Parts: sequence; structure tokens; C-alpha cells
Amino acid sequence: MLCCVIVSLLFATLTGCTTRFMSVKEGDFDVTLHPELKGAEYNMKENSSIRRVAVNIHKIENQKTKLSKVWTGRAFVCDGDLYCSDDVAADEILEPGRADISYVFKSWPVSISLEWLEKRQIRFISYGFGLDPAPYGKVSVGLNGRWGEIGMAAYLGFDYSNTNYVYEGISASGCNIQTCPEPTHDISSYNNEQFHLRGGFGGYASAFFGPVALMYSPSVQSPWLWTSELGGDPSGFADWIPPSEYELTFEFPFYFSHYFGVTWTYREKMQFSAGLTVVNGIQLKERLYFGSGSIAYLF
Repeated sequence: MLCCVIVSLLFATLTGCTTRFMSVKEGDFDVTLHPELKGAEYNMKENSSIRRVAVNIHKIENQKTKLSKVWTGRAFVCDGDLYCSDDVAADEILEPGRADISYVFKSWPVSISLEWLEKRQIRFISYGFGLDPAPYGKVSVGLNGRWGEIGMAAYLGFDYSNTNYVYEGISASGCNIQTCPEPTHDISSYNNEQFHLRGGFGGYASAFFGPVALMYSPSVQSPWLWTSELGGDPSGFADWIPPSEYELTFEFPFYFSHYFGVTWTYREKMQFSAGLTVVNGIQLKERLYFGSGSIAYLF
């Protein structure tokens, strides 16, 4: 093991670093439908705490929509100098352009979640985690009273999504003890599963009619959160060391979500919910609809 580490470090030292930029020309990116952001959905007793485990059921969906006004940025690399700042002297350049990109929204048939709900006077807080199918964590804060509740919520989670895209890439490797590799410029494609982060935040409001709650929750979602790199074909000396990734020259667009739901709470032990999620956005060319339901146990 120690020998492998030493050899890897030696190769990294000899070959230097590699800088890569990628302009995606066209592609499809899977988006896992986000979890619902909500509160207790019933009038909790003051100064109480409870746990809620829920099984969420979704209609299996696979809806694709194109994105408008997605532009790639300018990028350049220089021969033997990874930190050059003069694009006039650059050896390989990516020019800005329009990207033909689509989001493919997918919902999984079953997901689960576990939450801790706490109420102090009318102040309410909940936190928990879920699987759908990748893990995520969420938190909400607000006010919970006799006639309804209002608050804010957010979540952050992992995702593992299929990507299929064509890209133009440039690459430059630092000089080693023997030579300075020439920068490369090529057009290639990629089709594989890729790991990334996702997240969202928004608000919620519910009106209570006895054991029945009517809820609305608007939110903003970022399906590829804090993702600046995607996989690509290795070049240069990258076959000697772990392959580097390309830095993207565009930002993944966010989208808006609107959840409309109804929940029936039975004796503060069971909750039965049904709802409709409407997805739209400034850069989404279509409005999408997703139905869902859930069964929760309170203890």
C-alpha cells in the first residue's frame, strides 16, 4: 500500500497538474424530484415533541424539458503555463456559445423519511433526513397554532444521476522534468452516472380544518448544486494518475416548485397525505406536474 502511494505521488510530481475546461454543446441531465418542504400539518400540543416516519409514494415519471438561454463561457489554456492570464497568448480557446441542454425529471416510486418535530408555545422546528433514493437532510422553522401554520424550510442532499452530453474540451498540462506537453483541443461525448449535490429552500403555509390541513409550499430548487466539474475523457498524462475532471463553463439553471396538498391526521398517530407538485422556471420551456401521496406514523 505504501509503495502504491509513493508511486502515485511520484507520477503526480513528474507530470505536474492538468487544467481542463469543458463547453457542453448538447446533453440531457437527470434531475431527481425534490422532497416536500412542510411543517407538522396539524395543531401540535404546546411544549411537545414527536417523531414522524413517513413512506412517500410517487407515480413513476420521466418528463423531459429543454432549457433556454443557457450559455457557455470563455476559457483558455496556455502551453506549459497553467496560470497564464493573457488570453491573447493562449494556445487553445473555448469561445462562448449557446448550449442545447435538457433536464430529465424523474421521480422514484417509494421514498422514506424520519423527522423530529418540536413545538415551544407556538414556535415550531423540525429536522430530519430521508432517502429518495440518495440521502438528504432537511430542516424547517415556523409558527404552529390552532388555525394553521407558516414557516420556512430547506434541504441539502446527494444525488447520483445519469448524464449524456457532447462537449468541446481543452486541456493543458504543466511541464515535467523532460518536456512540456502540447495543449489539446477536442470534441467528445460522455454517457454515465455522475455524483453531485442538490438543494432547495422555500416556505410553507397550512390552514387547519379540524384534523384536515390544506397546504401550499413554494420553493426554489438547484438540482446540480455546487457542481463545477463533470467527467470527461482523460488526455495528456492523465492515464498515469487518477483522471482529472473538466471545469464547466456554464451554470446549471435552478427551477421553481409549487406543492399543493391535503393531509388528514388521525388521533395524532397517523397522517395520510396527497398532493400535486408543479415545476416551472425562467429557463424551463414547459410546466411539469407530479402527483404524490404519503403515509406517516407519529410517535
